Amino acid sequence: MFALALLAGTAACSGSGAGNSVPKREARATGATSSPAPAALRTPAVTLAEAGRALSGILGAGAVLEGATPHLEADRRNILEQTRDAQEALTMAAFNSSAGALPHYTWGRPELLVPREQQAPLWFAAIVDREDSAGDVRSAVLTLTKYGEHAWYLSSTSLLERDAPVPEIAKDAEGYAVALAEDDPTTAISPRLMAPLHATSAEEGSAGFAAGLIEKGPHTTGYAEEIAGKRPKYKSDCLGYDSIFGASNYPVRALRTADGGAMVMYSLIRTTSVTAKIEPCADIRVPRDAERLASAPGARKELRTVETQQYVSTVPAKNSRTLARVIGYLGGVTKVMAN
Repeated sequence: MFALALLAGTAACSGSGAGNSVPKREARATGATSSPAPAALRTPAVTLAEAGRALSGILGAGAVLEGATPHLEADRRNILEQTRDAQEALTMAAFNSSAGALPHYTWGRPELLVPREQQAPLWFAAIVDREDSAGDVRSAVLTLTKYGEHAWYLSSTSLLERDAPVPEIAKDAEGYAVALAEDDPTTAISPRLMAPLHATSAEEGSAGFAAGLIEKGPHTTGYAEEIAGKRPKYKSDCLGYDSIFGASNYPVRALRTADGGAMVMYSLIRTTSVTAKIEPCADIRVPRDAERLASAPGARKELRTVETQQYVSTVPAKNSRTLARVIGYLGGVTKVMAN
């Protein structure tokens, strides 16, 4: 339901990135960088004004669509058409798994993170507060991508951990960020390698070689501990249990942070299998939150569930003694296969 709700809110941001409805994060000073004088700066590929309009348009569309409750199917199609990449997979799964009304969210004033120099497809990120109907406020990291000449799409979303500090992004004199290439050599982990190393940490835990690169946490070593803890129970029911992680084919985005490191946005695919070792064996049941994605409530031989997971991590500068840290996550089951 998280993915479904991203566009089903009242946007409190204007085209210039101003807003007025939810508690606002305190303004943070941008990091000191050796930026060239304004006269030497290149014309940005995407202006801050264009980014503000694009974000406001996508978030604001949710408020309009939410009000058209008699046309729910049309509303859902319109929302889905504004998404791409991992966000599209999660939004489609959310629609297929629930027939309920769209959740209501209010969005606050965004901090736009727009790279000055980049190649197509153009993109930018934003950090924005999101308030639910109960008044709970979470900070979200959104990425928008421009596919085609005019259209912007919501590409990914992650909710920052409550105890995670919001990364300070390096900006030049005009407020533009610096995008890093996937193979950037100036960070302890290049953006392209963050996803596979994260996957290794999730599978192998503290014993894996990624343990010295990425901090322990619920979305890294915590997954390995969870998997190890579940196997004995499944085994006692004559069932096999396994869960593997892998880097997705969705875009990897990275921005320079003020400390010389990077904020990296990427996705993982988690595939969990429950297999009957002996027949007849215990029932293999589809998880309750994924029942509407399956053609049957259970499986006789094997059940495989696929999750799409969106992440935000901070990576230190090269030769730093600190570890990379996962600071944001949003995901869910996007496919169920029963044999």
